[in-house]
Amino acid sequence: MRKHSVWLLLMAFVLVLSACSGGNGGNGGNGSGTPDGNSGSTNSSDGGEQVTLRVLHWINEPVNKYMEDVFIPQFEEKYPNVKIDYTTVPSDETYDQLMQTRVNANDADVVAYKSSFVGAPQEWSPGAADPLWKQWADAGLLADLTGEDFIANYNPVDVENAMTYDSKVYGVNMGKVSFTGLFYNKDIFAQYDLDVPTTWDEFMVVLNTLNDNGVTPIGFAGKEVWPINLAVQGLQATIHEDQLAYIKGLWTGETKFTDPAAIEVLEKAQIMMNYAQNGFMGTDYGTLPSLFAAGQVAMAADGTWNAATYQGLNPDLNLGYFPVPGSSDPADNANLAGKYDMTWMVVEKSSNKDWALTFLEEMSTRDNYTAFVNAAGFLPTQDVTVDSEFINDITPYLGEFILAWDQLAINRENVGQYADGSSPHAEFLKPAGPLETPQELADLSQKDWDAAAPK
Repeated sequence: MRKHSVWLLLMAFVLVLSACSGGNGGNGGNGSGTPDGNSGSTNSSDGGEQVTLRVLHWINEPVNKYMEDVFIPQFEEKYPNVKIDYTTVPSDETYDQLMQTRVNANDADVVAYKSSFVGAPQEWSPGAADPLWKQWADAGLLADLTGEDFIANYNPVDVENAMTYDSKVYGVNMGKVSFTGLFYNKDIFAQYDLDVPTTWDEFMVVLNTLNDNGVTPIGFAGKEVWPINLAVQGLQATIHEDQLAYIKGLWTGETKFTDPAAIEVLEKAQIMMNYAQNGFMGTDYGTLPSLFAAGQVAMAADGTWNAATYQGLNPDLNLGYFPVPGSSDPADNANLAGKYDMTWMVVEKSSNKDWALTFLEEMSTRDNYTAFVNAAGFLPTQDVTVDSEFINDITPYLGEFILAWDQLAINRENVGQYADGSSPHAEFLKPAGPLETPQELADLSQKDWDAAAPK
């Protein structure tokens, strides 16, 4: 609990005086109240001041279930005068618009951001747009959390990499995820005497062995497009020697979409798609786990956040996860890449700012945080032990947490479809799209990029 004790003592003293003087405070109180005595709240029937704490999050079943079934009831029991209004909407433009509207209007107290504080324009990216979090921080809309005691609960490296901007902490990142690997069915691998591949050549052996035995090697969820690019970013992380240097070079002209490494990424992405299930561009993201859990595909391109979904569909499923091995050098393929996932932020001009900080303080206690990452399936940003056998199994790939391409990329505004977004658009290549060769796609991407260059 934040430092409410002085306030509570003063409140109790006032109530005693009121009772002794025959005032109308004889109803007493429940020992709770707002830490800042904010206006705009309504008095509860027992004399305490009722607070509605407005919390925004997108629809994420494991996280929402934990919040609604565990954390929120626990918080409201500890602070009886606080009611949490937990709003969730789909994780698409709907949530983005809700965030913008509510934050800009100071009509929220705690807001979940979909990633961390990455993607800010650099001196070498003139004209690049500021991400929302930077716009809000620069405009003074986010509370500075630098001096809050609970920040010390988080790993200093993660605080610096994910929660800090301009030497100030503006958010609490709740965990990391990787999405540059493949889920694989350990039983199917064992049936065909396959080892986890550590090089591209070994990966090709796995693909061909499965295919020759009538097993569909890889499952892709192509309908929403972005799930294909998870595997593409796995190739980028292992083929490019230095992703950030390549991205910077695109801006300065020192690198191109047509460079050999970029072409290699597209070539290998096309190969992987050729080993996917029939009609994978019509498979939606919600269906992919069912295909994998039923053994219809031996591997699935997806993020670590979805492990619980796969396991929930088939409790007997024996699954693992390994980095997409795009390189011929095992050392290049030794680590998973990903992103810092959801980050809690406090609205600076919130009418319940102190209670919003209390919310983060409670969320950041060791016990509550451990319960959260266990429920969410996140890789922790606190030094805690998680229960997940799956996460413990992939720990060897997490010795050095690498930011994936879409966390590092800074795009030009108004760029065309072939270079837009945060990953090469392998979906334009056959068998997913109309283009025959990676060279065609690379040429079109570079053309779009050049056309969007700042004048």
